[in-house]
Amino acid sequence: MFIVVLIAIVTLGGCDVARDIVMDTMSSTDTAGMDDVMNTTDTDMDDLPPDMEAAPVKLVWLIDYPLGGKEVYIAWVASVASTLQAPEELKRVASYDNFYGENPHRLVEFEFGSFADAMTYLNRPDIAAVLGSIPDHSSESSSYVFIQRSDYSKNENPTRKLKVVHLIDYPLGGKAAYLEWIASIAPTLSAPADLKRVSSYDNYHGTSPHRLVEFEFDSIEDVNAYQEQEDIKAINAEIPNRVNRSSQFTFELRSDYVNE
Repeated sequence: MFIVVLIAIVTLGGCDVARDIVMDTMSSTDTAGMDDVMNTTDTDMDDLPPDMEAAPVKLVWLIDYPLGGKEVYIAWVASVASTLQAPEELKRVASYDNFYGENPHRLVEFEFGSFADAMTYLNRPDIAAVLGSIPDHSSESSSYVFIQRSDYSKNENPTRKLKVVHLIDYPLGGKAAYLEWIASIAPTLSAPADLKRVSSYDNYHGTSPHRLVEFEFDSIEDVNAYQEQEDIKAINAEIPNRVNRSSQFTFELRSDYVNE
């Protein structure tokens, strides 16, 4: 079960309504560690390490549409899209539907040049109001803050139509070994022409999922061709031996936002 983290971060910018929503929807076990999350994000920006403050940041939502209510949800998004994408600190916003219609139904990504920009965005009252109303328009949602890593160099012009998303938990005490393995296979993963872009991120809070990896393609045919290559199949088969837990989803780009 995913935990709604992003709305809690919005709270840190002064949105008491969002805080109440989070606390009301989380069990006592879930809220036990919430103070640690809040203390982390309530840190003065001058205290952030220089490389952390400058690293690109991605805010990620995974959302389930209400039962039979997808069209109503999409209509709500259309009514708030201009508000969400207006602030100048936002670099890019994109939305995707699960290609196979499975859970999670929807992926939404907001990208920023730095953590400071992301916090500026979340501190805006109009943005906080929209984010605080997400639970009223979805049956389930989870949200995360990711900091971009530099494991891969393939970065052809975004945005591509198909995105294969991996959510990964590092083994206990095994992050360094996992990253060494990734360094050894990154050239193989990046080489095929079917793949247009690959990027990796670490969870800012160090919580589950620890890592986000995204592979972008122009079509589902390219996705299938990529995954059927013997080198890629061998790497995918090895993933369970290198991680504590992993999930994979395929998403298709929507057109809800004009700056996608």
